[in-house]
Amino acid sequence: MILAYTDLKMDPRPYRQIKSLGNDFEVHSAGTSKAGIEYQFHLIKKRSFINELINLPMLKFGFYDSFYWDKAKNRFCLEMKNISFDLVIAHEIRLVPLAIKIAGSAPVILDAHEYSPLNFDDDPFWRFFYKDYYIFLCSKFIPKVQQMITVSKGIVQEYKKNFLVEPVLVTNACEFKDLKPNPVGSKIKLLHHGIVSSSRSLEIMLDMMDFLNSDFELYLMLVFRDSTRFHWKRLVKKASKNPRIIFLKPVPREILVEYSNQFDVGLAFFPPNNFNLKFALPNKFFEYIQSRLMVLVGPDYEMSPLVRKYQFGVVSKEWTAESMAKSLSRLDKDEINRLKTNANVAALELNSEKQMEVLKKVVEGLI
Repeated sequence: MILAYTDLKMDPRPYRQIKSLGNDFEVHSAGTSKAGIEYQFHLIKKRSFINELINLPMLKFGFYDSFYWDKAKNRFCLEMKNISFDLVIAHEIRLVPLAIKIAGSAPVILDAHEYSPLNFDDDPFWRFFYKDYYIFLCSKFIPKVQQMITVSKGIVQEYKKNFLVEPVLVTNACEFKDLKPNPVGSKIKLLHHGIVSSSRSLEIMLDMMDFLNSDFELYLMLVFRDSTRFHWKRLVKKASKNPRIIFLKPVPREILVEYSNQFDVGLAFFPPNNFNLKFALPNKFFEYIQSRLMVLVGPDYEMSPLVRKYQFGVVSKEWTAESMAKSLSRLDKDEINRLKTNANVAALELNSEKQMEVLKKVVEGLI
């Protein structure tokens, strides 16, 4: 069983696991919407936004169990009562108590994704209501799982330091795609795709265009939720002043890599506004590589070493719009084509096939 509080078709990490493990096992999944490739899907509903707000005071008074076990989780447990699993993978610490309950005597793997006690530590609202709750979940339930995986070396070390565990590193590398880099055309086309989040300082990319000449165009493919719609509108309004910033309609996840192949430079630039951004190694970074794009990153801990090792991009000196622009302005089209060719080589190594082999060994070691 693979448990995730997401639309499984749209969430790359659990989708990859369902697809890969499905070659050897009967994989059940549970989420808010099915992946479409699982053996059997089970719906798990999240609290509504309003219901979440109503129940938040329980967190401030330490009623963590009462907050956790809502009607949807209890109903899900009843539905799973007569199904036995050989292993359960819970995506994020918030699903581990549920995973343990439905697993019975079967082992549980926590896919922590990121460092949960500091999830959104730059957000005062999250710090006030949720931080202590996530520390509680980690302290109580990490010792109860049989294995743990996460996405980057820095996050592995933080869990090791604070919770005396050593998670297995399974990166967010995506599936290998048999593509070739497209030569740069009349314009150098920059691409950023992903979610809208105030933590990610996407405004810096918009400001960067003021320092770049007319050879450059910026394309943004952004996904937003109701809670981030206002921020998205602010970005659109800010970008409207520059005709070289173009917003694209999001494409289905399964064709994202192929669609992005038409661009030249992938932007994975996240100032370290919180711990998880500081040690980010996101899906989009690997998707850009499989799209055979040159990649621009900031002076971070996780992505920049890979960019330098495989030489498929550039690292800006600072977390500023001007520094990003300087890094790009130094490159002519021939150099960008050379870096895209290097991405073509790196794609053979930095893909999910190797990472899923690691996960499969973890699973086989527990069953």
